[in-house]
Amino acid sequence: MIFVRSLLRRLRRVRPRFAVPILAAVALGVAALGRGDLPVLAAGGPQPWPGGNLTYYDASGSRAALDAAAARWNRSGADVRIVPARDRRSADVVFVADGERLAARCGHRCLGLASSIGRPSDGRVTVMLNPSITGDPTPIGVWVAMHELGHVLGLSHREGTCSLMNAHAYDDSCSFASGAADSGPVPCGPASGDVAEAARLYGRDAAARPCR
Repeated sequence: MIFVRSLLRRLRRVRPRFAVPILAAVALGVAALGRGDLPVLAAGGPQPWPGGNLTYYDASGSRAALDAAAARWNRSGADVRIVPARDRRSADVVFVADGERLAARCGHRCLGLASSIGRPSDGRVTVMLNPSITGDPTPIGVWVAMHELGHVLGLSHREGTCSLMNAHAYDDSCSFASGAADSGPVPCGPASGDVAEAARLYGRDAAARPCR
């Protein structure tokens, strides 16, 4: 695991390729958080989304980061399809920026919190994001969005290194190599172990082009 400051040191060595420029001020604001913790509300056994299909709506001001995170899952190798909703009312997952409620639930250093692991009985999930990582996409913002989408799909936290579902941050000692479609400042992901967990719920997508 690494702290956010270590994450930012790593990012100086890579060239960002997001369509929307990364704002240094946002990244520095994230560094002030110290360690990024990513708890999740308690839930029963995860229920998969029918056909691996779910929709999301951005009410946090982080649409580009959410689109990037969804694209990573869609080509991960698990048979899932995460796409934007037409509107908030029709979305399966709604992302919001709510620092006050997030701090009350999981502390001031908390970066994100999903209301369910897997599909809840009413089919609606809210993901709260720390306002410090919303806005123009940053590496930590995309990583947190990928992590929370992992929970929404039904994945719990996984201990050990090189896992997107680690509760703190990705391990920058991991050796990730990415192809042109996955180049950018975020390590290739989700990791193979994360994809294997998702595939147990949704099966494999033979047409997917995961990073390697």
